[in-house]
Amino acid sequence: MTISIKHQEWLEARGISVEVATNMGLYSGKRVPSGDDPGVKIVAPSEDGSILVYPYLEYGEELNAKYRGPGKRFWQKAGGKKLLWNRDVLADPSLHDGSHPLVITEGENDALALITAGYPFVVSVPDGAPPARDAKGKLIDVPDTTYDIDPDNDDKYAFLLNDWELLSKVKSIVIASDADEPGMRLAKELVRRLDRVRCKFVSYPEGCKDINEVLVAHGPKAALDLIVTAKPYPVSGVYSFSDLPDEAPISTVTTGWPGVDQYLMPYTPCFMVVTGLPNHGKSTWTVQLVTQLAMWHGWNIGIASFEMRIKPYVTNQIRNTFICRRLAAATPDARLASDAFIERRFCFIAPDPEEDISHDLDWLLDRLATAVIRHGMRVALIDPWNEIDHRRERDETLTEYVGRAIRKLKIFAKRYDVMVIVVAHPDKSARNRSPEDIGLSDISDSAHWSNKADIGVTIGRIGELGISSSTGIYVTKVRYQPEAGGIGEAVLQYDAEKRLFVEGLNNGA
Repeated sequence: MTISIKHQEWLEARGISVEVATNMGLYSGKRVPSGDDPGVKIVAPSEDGSILVYPYLEYGEELNAKYRGPGKRFWQKAGGKKLLWNRDVLADPSLHDGSHPLVITEGENDALALITAGYPFVVSVPDGAPPARDAKGKLIDVPDTTYDIDPDNDDKYAFLLNDWELLSKVKSIVIASDADEPGMRLAKELVRRLDRVRCKFVSYPEGCKDINEVLVAHGPKAALDLIVTAKPYPVSGVYSFSDLPDEAPISTVTTGWPGVDQYLMPYTPCFMVVTGLPNHGKSTWTVQLVTQLAMWHGWNIGIASFEMRIKPYVTNQIRNTFICRRLAAATPDARLASDAFIERRFCFIAPDPEEDISHDLDWLLDRLATAVIRHGMRVALIDPWNEIDHRRERDETLTEYVGRAIRKLKIFAKRYDVMVIVVAHPDKSARNRSPEDIGLSDISDSAHWSNKADIGVTIGRIGELGISSSTGIYVTKVRYQPEAGGIGEAVLQYDAEKRLFVEGLNNGA
């Protein structure tokens, strides 16, 4: 398998050594009929082929390949395994003992540029960065969708799970994605899943947006200097301006209820608290909210349920929302589609009754971190707060404990870039008041709920229970206004037949 003269010239124009490219397995190819099915064309090696092939090898065997055709058209081998390009380097002991950092790039050419410069400990993600978005957060050149990734084929980051055993051993990781909006979002997601404590970022010279451009404009030493001068992602403390990596602006999404959106727009990282009187629908509303986030935006959800049985109560609520909001009728096929949606988008955290351990906050945070790494969780729903095993330190007051616990939840949200939603009951004194008069300060045990929440919501039925279906969504706190909404009240109707909160239902109340 060889690289054509045309492709050799193209690589050399980008500063990439043809010898390095050959050693890394690149070759030229062309489309030919498949031997198994002549009607299907595959890419086969060809000395004068117009397609440049980047093989994805696992222990030397090609399990996937990326193809670069004329007109800068890219595609991958059908059915190929999701791998990091050059993933075999992950087994190098010097990455495990911290002698060298692993560099992760956005594209194979950036990895080849770094290898050409003399640094072999580099891999590339297989699918590049997410699509670009405009200033309002809408995807550019992706018609009729609001998804960063296809919600029905969410394997964009499967390569992390496929190689997690080796990746988990790497001591230091340098994220070297492109210096543009999609590249920043790719870096953010990689840091979220790989743990920002071991991640660093690079700063490109002016006029360059990736490693390949640095190699061409400034030479091998400048490309290597990017790795030497990489800085850790901030974790805590005080920083100079140059220590802080560029971050994309806060990006909010719809709740699925237009009337609620004017007061509440979810985002990550965020700590949201939901309260309300018993039997007024706060758990039902919150499960519907996270289901709509999964449906509308492809966000993966983790639900920690300590009070309600996950099967059938929580899963039935998810299923009802999916079928009623996306499908025409509750047919057997719709049931199968909804179950596949739950399997793809949700994971559940619940105590094992046979485990003789304390299911406290530290236990929960450990399981939620696993949900981020294994399932790509973007939203963690904890319902209800009072059912967790709360372990106070010696001489620690309940208020001090709640403050410490909330700090841990907020640190988790920021560290993994997730939205943490906690459902918490108000104290008994609030039960004699109208729902609109109840706020975060009425939650049992501490005023920290009000002080530390980024978003606060009270759910309360308007009118007599069992008669009126009108429900107030009282948004009582929004830290980032107006981007994430503002203080106000939206009214939804509870459709008892569909067991959903909807807008505009005439209930006769």
